[in-house]
Amino acid sequence: MTNYTPLHNRVRDQLEIRFGQDLKPGERINEAEIAADLGVSRTPIRTVLRQMQSEGIVEYEQHRGFRLVKSTERVAKSDTESSALLDERVMRDMALGKLGSPISERALMQRYSVAHGILMSTLRSLMRDQLVEPTASRGWIFADVGANALANGYRFRQIVEPASMLADIYEVDIPAIEALDAEHQNAISNIETMERRRLFDLDAKFHRQVALGAKSTHLVDAIERQNNIRRVNEYIGFTRLDRIRDSMMEHRKIMAALLIGERQLAAALMRVHLQISRAETFEHIDEDLELVRTGRVKLGMDDA
Repeated sequence: MTNYTPLHNRVRDQLEIRFGQDLKPGERINEAEIAADLGVSRTPIRTVLRQMQSEGIVEYEQHRGFRLVKSTERVAKSDTESSALLDERVMRDMALGKLGSPISERALMQRYSVAHGILMSTLRSLMRDQLVEPTASRGWIFADVGANALANGYRFRQIVEPASMLADIYEVDIPAIEALDAEHQNAISNIETMERRRLFDLDAKFHRQVALGAKSTHLVDAIERQNNIRRVNEYIGFTRLDRIRDSMMEHRKIMAALLIGERQLAAALMRVHLQISRAETFEHIDEDLELVRTGRVKLGMDDA
């Protein structure tokens, strides 16, 4: 171990992650595939595997190569920690506009020094949120979540969200709105102790529920898409609890108007709410991104 070069150390880290993620004890280790995935030759991989053989992690069989013997607790822990770290790093780079599109899987693995399985776990999560999509050539296109995309999203929402409540077919789901209002009331009372993730999810849930009343799957899909774009950038601002409290109170006023059938009032309140939210977001966006750039605010799904 003491004779390892930085390259050997990187290969060792990535092999341990891969063994915790992609392989099970007893399975063969494909050196050529690993070398291609990591963008290195087979020589450093063979050197590290021999060291791992002396530690009892892998074993070598003549003419058959190496196979995995055991996955240690340390490897499993590395896998979990690496997944969480990668989620955080990718979301940060998206917010800062550092990921060009399209970008290959190999380039992503080299950029973040992770094994293929860890990378795919993060990419699948981002795909569920419609923040990345695959290309035909094993590349990936990341959604634009920068300031321009956020501004365009606000303009779109200011047009469609108030208008949706004025549609002839609009229907208020009274039990759902009442339950959502109760969630808001609880959040306002416990805002100091609630996780940012839960606060953001409640905000997104409100806007989705309002959209559902218009009976348009296209509208709901569009709002969910906007919520996911906001999740990367606007999520940063969920440290300003005074604004989040005010926003929740604005939501409650909109819901109260809907519950008594005052859709014109609800639409007007929604328009004002979005104007205030947009102004607040862009007033602080530069300082918020600086907090991300310096690592003082995390963008992962769990709070630090």
